Amino acid sequence: MTLLDLPTAGTARRSVTLLSGFLGSGKTTLLRAELDRAGGGAPAVVVNDFAATGVDDVLLGRDGVRPVTVTGGCACCTRREELADGLRRLLDDEQRTGRPRRDVVVETSGLSDPGPIAFTVASDPVLRHHYALGLVHVTVDAVTGLPDAGRHPVALRQVLAADHLVVTKADLAAPEDVDALVRRLHGLNPTAPVSVTAGGELLRTEPAPGGRRPVPAAVPIDAVPIDAAPIDAAPTDAMPTDAMPIDAAHTEDVATVELSTGAPLDWEAFAVWLSLLLHRHGPDVLRVKGVLDVDGAGPVAVHGVQHVVHRPEHLPGAADGSRLVLITRGIDPGRLEHSFRTFLGI
Repeated sequence: MTLLDLPTAGTARRSVTLLSGFLGSGKTTLLRAELDRAGGGAPAVVVNDFAATGVDDVLLGRDGVRPVTVTGGCACCTRREELADGLRRLLDDEQRTGRPRRDVVVETSGLSDPGPIAFTVASDPVLRHHYALGLVHVTVDAVTGLPDAGRHPVALRQVLAADHLVVTKADLAAPEDVDALVRRLHGLNPTAPVSVTAGGELLRTEPAPGGRRPVPAAVPIDAVPIDAAPIDAAPTDAMPTDAMPIDAAHTEDVATVELSTGAPLDWEAFAVWLSLLLHRHGPDVLRVKGVLDVDGAGPVAVHGVQHVVHRPEHLPGAADGSRLVLITRGIDPGRLEHSFRTFLGI
C-alpha cells in the first residue's frame, strides 16, 4: 500500500488523499515518484496551482493523459468550486468511458490551507456520496525548513492539519538539521508520524510521539489508519455547505508571474538571469517552477524555492516552448516581466 493506494474505509466511495505543503517543498517530486511506483494502478490526480498557467500537468502526465488542473488561485478559497467541478468531471469520465472506479490524489497549491479543501469534499452534496476523505500528507523542505509563521502562517496551518508529515530533500541537508526539523515537527503536531525522504524515496519514518501508529517502513510512504483521517462524514442539517469560512487574505500580497517564449533558451544566459534575480529578491521569490526548451538539450524542468535552485531535470520528448512560473511576494510583476524580456533580447 502506498500513499496513492488508500482504502476507502470499507465503503464503495473513492478515497481522496490531500497532498499539501508550502511552495517548493517537493510535493510534485514525491507525487511523481508515487505515480511511477503505482504504475497502471495509479489514481486520478487533481493539481491545484496558484498560478493561472500550471506546469505540474506536464510533469505529472502519464501515457499522454494529464491530470485535472485547477489554476489561478487556491482551492481552499477562490477556487473551491473549480475543485469540486474537477472531482465531478472525474465521475462523469468514469461513467462515460466505463473505466473502473479510481481513487484520487489532490495536490494542493503551496499556499492552500488543507482544512477548507477537506471540508469541500466532505460537505458537497454530490461529492460526499462518491468520495471519502483519506489522509492529509504535508511535505516540509529539509533545506529551507519551516517558513516563518509570521510571514507565511498558512505553512503552519498545513503542518497542524497533517495526518502524515514528509520531510523532503534530506540528501541536501545536514543530518543534524534534518533531525532538528523532525523534532520541531513532532513538537508542533505530536499525532503525525514523520517520514524522511530524498528524491521521493523513503529513508526512514519517525513514529508519532502522541501515540498514533507509525507509517510502516517496509513500503514507501504508507498510510496511517484511515479512521484517523479528518472529516469523513456528511454535514448535519445545522451545518450549511458554506460553513467553512472562505478567506483569500492569505494571498493578498502574493503575485504570480508567468513567463513564456517559443524560442529555445540559452541555458548559461538564463542561469545568470535567474541567479541575479534570486540574489536580489531570494526570500520573496516563493517558488520558481518551469519547463524550458533549452537550446541543444530539449525540455528541462527547473525547480526553486527562495534562494535555493535544485538540479535541473532533463525530460523525455520534444519541447513545446518554455514556460516559467514565479510566485512572489511584494515584487512588481511588471518589472519581472520587463527583466525577462530584456534578457531574451540580449
